[in-house]
Amino acid sequence: MLVGGEKGGSGKSCLAQNIAVYLRCEKKASVLMVDCDPQRTTSDWAQERSSNEELPSITCIQLYGKIRNELLSLKARYDYVVIDCGGQDNLALRSSMAVADHILIPLRPKRRDLKTVPHMEDILSTCKMVNPRMNAAFVITQCPSLPSLASRILEAKEVCRSFEVPVLNSVTFSRNMYDDSEESGRSVLESEADGKAAVEIRSIIEELLARGKGEQNESDKPFSLYAAS
Repeated sequence: MLVGGEKGGSGKSCLAQNIAVYLRCEKKASVLMVDCDPQRTTSDWAQERSSNEELPSITCIQLYGKIRNELLSLKARYDYVVIDCGGQDNLALRSSMAVADHILIPLRPKRRDLKTVPHMEDILSTCKMVNPRMNAAFVITQCPSLPSLASRILEAKEVCRSFEVPVLNSVTFSRNMYDDSEESGRSVLESEADGKAAVEIRSIIEELLARGKGEQNESDKPFSLYAAS
């Protein structure tokens, strides 16, 4: 499972970390995290996490460059390999896309993020030639919670759909809980299991996995602001 994209600052590492904890703790799966970002955000998070004996451990390794063969080998040893790729088009991102079952591409509802959609669509199309069964989707992150700004979220989704790229109905809103949890090596699921941020994470990963199974198409449902309240 790959969380990546061309635009930095969209919350890729945060999403990857929370998804890994969801799979490890709520699905009882064996999980490996692969940090492909030179900034080592996820590696630092995993190190902080390992210092707390109360938290279920999640192994994290670093890989860079042409990592396709390494990922294929690791894929056979874990239920899930969650890959955190940095915000740029590089060999690690394309190598990961070539083998990933699920690909999640976070975007903020901002013009500079949405400008990357055409290029990401080109990359996905290229990688799909060697990985035709990939389940890829955009997800809108760090959304403003004011109802008056809901149009920005809807417009961002329409931009993605205009390039015929699936976009999840689920979103994340700007919440301090994400930053606070990451600093302590936790997930929002562990910091506040029934909190709004935890609901957002569960919704995103469950929708992505369900889409991969062909069970539903959540992106066709109307957007609701109730998650922000």
